[in-house]
Amino acid sequence: MKTSDVLKAWGRILQGKPPSLSIEITKECPLRCPGCYAYEDAHLGGDVTLRDLSDRKGQALVDGVLEVADRMKPLHLSIVGGDPLVRYRELEQMVPLLIQRGIHVQVVTSAFRILPQGWADLPKLTTVVSIDGLQPEHDARRAPATYDRIL
Repeated sequence: MKTSDVLKAWGRILQGKPPSLSIEITKECPLRCPGCYAYEDAHLGGDVTLRDLSDRKGQALVDGVLEVADRMKPLHLSIVGGDPLVRYRELEQMVPLLIQRGIHVQVVTSAFRILPQGWADLPKLTTVVSIDGLQPEHDARRAPATYDRIL
């Protein structure tokens, strides 16, 4: 992270604006892992606006996320779920548009499916794959076990 990014973030904090947002774009996930927080009310601090987007699909979801990004102008946007890759088509459209707005985008996934082609070449995109420890610990917490497949 550059010094200028840190200064921008502090400027936003002093103005009462969040430098970073998490938006849940789906509650769906093909995995049913014990202890997953995605279905708890406290997830995302209970912010109804940010959770509301998880009920949208297609263009309505893309438009909703872009509207929040345009209104709140975060420096960093974390896209979470369930598993965001459930909304694969929407992400393929949404991620480049967020990056064009100068937003650093992070997609947090269980990697239940292959990532979109071309994501490795996108600047300002980080993909975070959730791993719960070494293989025995990870597979004990995931249903079904996924350690070997995601590595």
